[in-house]
Amino acid sequence: MIAIPQQDGTLARFPRSAVRDAYLNLMERMGAGEDAPPEHPLLTAARNSSDPSWRESTYSVDESWLDPAKLEDLSE
Repeated sequence: MIAIPQQDGTLARFPRSAVRDAYLNLMERMGAGEDAPPEHPLLTAARNSSDPSWRESTYSVDESWLDPAKLEDLSE
């Protein structure tokens, strides 16, 4: 079980497998724009965490990552 402390003093709890699922969801959402799948609850919990190690982690990204126009083209 993973427990992510929230700013309101509660804990958001997830099974360990949620870390993998949340990361895959993040990768699917990145650059997808309006076609992005719904955000995994662990991503929301990480962004709203009172713990800096969660709040500043890979799992805590803002919605600008969804905009394909804001992603740098690294194909060259």
